[in-house]
Amino acid sequence: MQNSPIEFIQKLCRECGPRLAGSEGERKCGDIIYEEMLQFCDEVEKEHFRSHPRGFLDYIWFTAGFYLAGVLLYLIGQPVLAGILMLAAFFIFLFQQCLHYEIIDFVFPEVEEFHVVGKIKPKSRAEKLAIISAHYDSPYEFPLLGRLKKKSFLIIGPAIAITLLTMFLSFAEGAANISLAFIQKPLMLIGSALLLLIAFTLRSSYVTLGANDDLAAIAAVLEAGRQLSRERPEKTEVWVVAFAGEEHMRGSKRFVQRHYDELKSRNAIMLALECPSADYFLIATEEKMYFAKHSPLAVEYAKKAAEKIDFDVRVAPLPFAGSDAANFSRKGLHAVSIFGHSAKDDAPYYWHTKQDIPENLREEPIMKASQLVKNFVYAIDSTE
Repeated sequence: MQNSPIEFIQKLCRECGPRLAGSEGERKCGDIIYEEMLQFCDEVEKEHFRSHPRGFLDYIWFTAGFYLAGVLLYLIGQPVLAGILMLAAFFIFLFQQCLHYEIIDFVFPEVEEFHVVGKIKPKSRAEKLAIISAHYDSPYEFPLLGRLKKKSFLIIGPAIAITLLTMFLSFAEGAANISLAFIQKPLMLIGSALLLLIAFTLRSSYVTLGANDDLAAIAAVLEAGRQLSRERPEKTEVWVVAFAGEEHMRGSKRFVQRHYDELKSRNAIMLALECPSADYFLIATEEKMYFAKHSPLAVEYAKKAAEKIDFDVRVAPLPFAGSDAANFSRKGLHAVSIFGHSAKDDAPYYWHTKQDIPENLREEPIMKASQLVKNFVYAIDSTE
């Protein structure tokens, strides 16, 4: 690594550029991280996986399309069929965006990516397993939602509510053979407008540099790994994981699928670090968008780790966005996410915008995050 985390992040941005899932930039970045881990880990491996990343965002055109088709069927006197299509629109959103079930991923191009996994052995026999992680892919710009951040629910919430309401009313019309057009048509007009607004602004074709989301966390986690290699835990093996494919949430899902039995049997505890150039760190007890409640045990270790750093740390549910920890927690594994937030809007700085560049990073919170990650492992190691 360079003399400072900012210099390392600048190097990655300069040499790799944007790092969309499956791109040459992502591969180059993974190769550089692999070489870094070789310097301090006992073992380093590239774990390759395949997925259809565009399914995570571009599902929205299926959701909007099914809903608009339902509206058309309603207008020509087929309320039950309209309700069925609206229900399909909602389920596509729920399964693709929130639960990552990949029900329509097959219609999108397949790519190959790889995680970088470094292992650090403890001083004595490994009785525990800690995973410290961040991701190195970068996201598309979100033209509207990236600026609204957690206020995005002011658009998404009504869109969901209207979709469900018009669906129920359509079924009610068909069952009772009555007309509710006086309320249905205005609701459908608003719902269609909201869904089209989301579809057209969910992402642009611009891929950000992702300096804070999440190269700053990569730098922090690697530095924590270096220190843990020099001052090894007594009985805790450490996996330093640089995830690919976080921005489409398939990467960590593949990792959990591959390692589930070992992680479960070894009672592994995972920490995902996100966007650490921040005013304060949020230890997330749950990720509401992904229906993931994090392990109270992992949260407690994170709180203990935070006690030993001089920085503002808060504990609360994460109302907006999500992390790789969600794929662990939904499978009953011990995991927690820590997000860096702005004090101004309680969301990550420059999230999914063109302003997420190295020049906008601050070194002090990144180093504080590295200390927190290191302390997390020591907190696990120090308990019986």
